[in-house]
Amino acid sequence: MDRMDIDKLRSLPIEGVAERLGLKVKRHRCLCPFHDDRTPSLSFSVQRNTYRCWSCSARGDLIDLVRNHLRKSFVEACRWLADEHAIIISEHKPEMTMTTPTTFSADFCGFLIEHLPLGSLAQDFLFGERMYSRDVVHQQRIVSIECSGRRLIDFLRQSFTDAQLQSYGILRGEGDRKHCFFWTPCMLVPYFALDGSLAGIQSRYLGARQRFNTAEAQLRHDAIAARAPRFQFSPGSHPMVYNLPVLKDIKPTEELWLTEGVSDCLAVMSAGRKAIAIPSATLLTTTNRELLASTPARNWHMAPDQDAAGENLYRRLLAAANEVGATLTRHQLPEGCKDFSDYWKGFQLTRQLVN
Repeated sequence: MDRMDIDKLRSLPIEGVAERLGLKVKRHRCLCPFHDDRTPSLSFSVQRNTYRCWSCSARGDLIDLVRNHLRKSFVEACRWLADEHAIIISEHKPEMTMTTPTTFSADFCGFLIEHLPLGSLAQDFLFGERMYSRDVVHQQRIVSIECSGRRLIDFLRQSFTDAQLQSYGILRGEGDRKHCFFWTPCMLVPYFALDGSLAGIQSRYLGARQRFNTAEAQLRHDAIAARAPRFQFSPGSHPMVYNLPVLKDIKPTEELWLTEGVSDCLAVMSAGRKAIAIPSATLLTTTNRELLASTPARNWHMAPDQDAAGENLYRRLLAAANEVGATLTRHQLPEGCKDFSDYWKGFQLTRQLVN
């Protein structure tokens, strides 16, 4: 893990990280998790991005907060932060080969999307746990890998040589230590460019949802799941705006919803709205701002995540809207809903109870 990765993680809003840890932050203070605190004695400095307890003297930055609260090592804390915020860091990359790709292979990734199914684990997650629209998921061409990485490589060898798979970055390692890039089982979410061409793939690890019959098998699985990154972009891909084709024919007066991450975007689309997703609160890049400025849509809407990171993204999008003469309407989520995906699930459950 290099210095740039660590600096990227340390730039995350500390109060948002605290709330993702389950701490209830109000007016830059919360109950200290490091001692038996009955009045909020842990305070946050938004400017310095640090915390300090005025009772037990605990202090540090957001990596220290994660490390001490979850009792993780420094590297494990960084991995947790990266997974929670969909940030790709070098520690997550399996060992490199001499043929690591620098460009995205649309033909190969198109083969994956065309030939892989949407398996039962992914369906349970998408339709059972998140309650997304089946039509939306089908339209977005989401698939999954629910076999082992070794079996996936065996399947791919029916159509590609090892040299090709290595050039795509999917087959890693040398000799008997060759392995698959993807941590399986996982869901593959394709990203499309404005013209509808395949521009990237993001995987979401599903293995943490598996359950085994024996304690020994469960322990082995849990050890792997603890190391697996929750999100990965396929080799040659990079974090980008999700669902760009919706911008191609959108009219200036039509609603365009802006979300943080794919999960909220799928929920908003399941509600019948047009939406795109910024990869995470930290990835509103200059390129992404220019893309928003170029779209004819000027009627923007957003339901920010109920944490400091979501609030930060909302403020930055509001500034971007003001720069291009767009309006950004804020929708406040109900108390207890951390994001729109959470709200959508609650809405669907309520409908089921009523019916």
